[in-house]
Amino acid sequence: MGKKLRNVMLHMIGTVMTASLIFGNAVCVFAEETKSEENTETVSNAEMTPNSEKLVSQKAPEVGLKEAALNKTDVLNSLVGVTRLFYNGEFSGKFVVNTEPYLEIYSADNAESEVAGKIYPASGGVVEEWGPEWTKVSSGNVTGYISTKDISIGYDAEMLAKEIGRREVTVTVESLNIRQAADANSDVVATAIESEVFPVVESGEEWTQINFGEGEGFVATEYVEEKLELGEAVSIAEEEEMAAADSTEQAAGNQVNEGQASSGQPAESAVTSSALSVSSDEVYLLACMVYVESGAEPYEGQLAVANVILNRVKDSRFDDTIAEVIYAPGQFPGAHNGVLDNVLYSGPSESCMRAAEEALAGVNNIGGYYYFNGYVDLSTVSEYLVIGGHTFYNY
Repeated sequence: MGKKLRNVMLHMIGTVMTASLIFGNAVCVFAEETKSEENTETVSNAEMTPNSEKLVSQKAPEVGLKEAALNKTDVLNSLVGVTRLFYNGEFSGKFVVNTEPYLEIYSADNAESEVAGKIYPASGGVVEEWGPEWTKVSSGNVTGYISTKDISIGYDAEMLAKEIGRREVTVTVESLNIRQAADANSDVVATAIESEVFPVVESGEEWTQINFGEGEGFVATEYVEEKLELGEAVSIAEEEEMAAADSTEQAAGNQVNEGQASSGQPAESAVTSSALSVSSDEVYLLACMVYVESGAEPYEGQLAVANVILNRVKDSRFDDTIAEVIYAPGQFPGAHNGVLDNVLYSGPSESCMRAAEEALAGVNNIGGYYYFNGYVDLSTVSEYLVIGGHTFYNY
């Protein structure tokens, strides 16, 4: 091989080696850049710690907020639940309260304003204007503001009403049989007429169990309309009028009692207003039973219910204690269907507690009546007295 040819070959080999080195470096640089990008992506999802200097020095890729799409309905649904978000039931736009002993309704949206009225437990009304702190409401003859945190609205109002409300049915046909059992072939124990109202013992798809005054029976569900009954707010003026009426009624009752006692009537028919000494537990039980039967009634009606129970305690034909009278079979449905249990847990209203205490102290506004109900066939009783939504009577 000549010297010239050898030089040419050496030059070519050198050129090839140089090119290889350049290409190799380029590949390494590309690989490093690719690896760096992969590390950056990994770092963006890594936990940053003080000891990881390399991780801290890396910068995670930025994501533009404009690329994120938020569905407001989905967000709300996840926060409040679909049943509340899309609620459109019977209590839509309504509220219910169950705070003891009562809530004050103010004339303006602050507690320094004049009190327009009071609303007692197991009561409700209409939401006029909602606010995060104060809500404008109307109930009965009262319109004003009530603390938002103390009321249940819409879906929550319906759930609360089902717990504490008084269920009643109204007869929707001209005449309706009340049967002994939930069977069309069962004996007819009474007959109801259109528009009559009865308290519900237990609801059913085909048959509804009711209290018809002389006991319990069943009516076909398709011929009655069931609803929840709640109390309403009372204005300050109405409360003052009721208090004055109570005082007048009590004074009249005391005069009747004195007249009967001095006329020499038999003890069985004379009004008994002697005080009873019982334990605090019995006072509480009596107040709770009064709340179950007449929580939505005026105070006069609550006092009357308390006296019916005490009249039975004092009469030898009935049981001897408040508990025995209340839990006697077939007498007070609320004592056996769970309603009384709920009130024993949550407590009675202040007015029902006062009614129990005054009745035990001897304040009697009904005399010697032993029975009461929302509906009474007056042709079957010897005497009666109507107070609020109840008729008090004797056979």
